[in-house]
Order: sequence, then C-alpha cells, then structure tokens
Amino acid sequence: MKHALTLTRWHKVAERINAALKEREARVVAAFTAATISPWNKEGVEQKAADMGARGKADLALVEQGSSAVAAIRSALACRNAELSIASRLAEVEAANRRIALYRAVLDKQSVDMVQPEHVRHVPALAVPESEPSWGRREPPRITLQVADAALLAELASKLAREQARSHALLDEIADLNREKLELDIAPELHEIAGLAA
Repeated sequence: MKHALTLTRWHKVAERINAALKEREARVVAAFTAATISPWNKEGVEQKAADMGARGKADLALVEQGSSAVAAIRSALACRNAELSIASRLAEVEAANRRIALYRAVLDKQSVDMVQPEHVRHVPALAVPESEPSWGRREPPRITLQVADAALLAELASKLAREQARSHALLDEIADLNREKLELDIAPELHEIAGLAA
C-alpha cells in the first residue's frame, strides 16, 4: 500500500520498524534456541513446540520483510535528501556549530583576573595567590595572561553572532525541506509496527 509522508515522518517510520524488529529478532532467537520444558511436564509438548515454531516463523518473515522495507525507506530518503541538498546543508551546520563552539569557548573563558601582557610587570608577586596544595606539593603562583586583545574578542563575538544566525537559517531550511512528501509502498503486514495503521 502506498503512503505519501513527509521525509521527517519516513525517518520516524523507519525508527519504529527497527525498534519492533529488534523485539521480533529476540523472539525468533528465543523460539528456536531457548525453548525449555520441565522433564516432569511432557503433556502437549508437541503442540506447544508447533505453536512456538509457527510464531517464530511468522516473526522471522516479519523481520525479513521489515528489514527490506527499512532499507527501501532509507534508500529513498537518501536519494531525496541528495536531490534537496540536505546533506550539504547538514555539513554546513556542523562546520558552523564547530566554529560557534570555539568562539564561545574563547569568549566564555575570559575572566577579570587575566592580565594583559603589557601590564604584567606592574603586578606585585605577593598579589598573586598561591594555588591549593595538591598531592602534598604547592604549585608556584601563576598569572593568567589575557593574550586575546579587545579587537580579537570583538571580532569573535561578531563571528559568533553571524555563525549562530547562519546555523539557525540552515536548520530552518532543512526543517522546511523535510516537510517534502515522499510516496513509498509499505506492505500491509508492517503497517502496525510502522505506526501506519489507520
């Protein structure tokens, strides 16, 4: 049966099918390898084994059919994503987010106790607190230099704002593109586990 869903929804359908298949795979393995009985209760064993085997075979068929459906969904999504350049936009977002993290780390780690290199000679040695002893050893006093000047910090703040705006714009574009419809055929046996049952 054909279904026309958004790209986002197809991702969810594939996730649901995969989750259901994991459960079915475990049941198949248990049915065919972990069926045990008590040596004192042998009545009706043949019928119980036949029922377990039938359920195991049905689950096995569903796993085979479901894994093929997931592969078809992912393949169709990959083709559509390539047509819409979603992967390239995601790569741009990743690059922007990496730059954002770097700019934010440098800006956020600036502190008031940093000293600009040209002012270090005016800081008395006794004004620098000693560090806490660690493992019985005292670390000598340290002065944290403010190597980044005001111009660089202003430039990083500007770049941060620009990259955040670019990242948000790309993510909005991707969200809009993921609303595109894609029509795929899903076997009726998979409708329930795929969340497509009416």
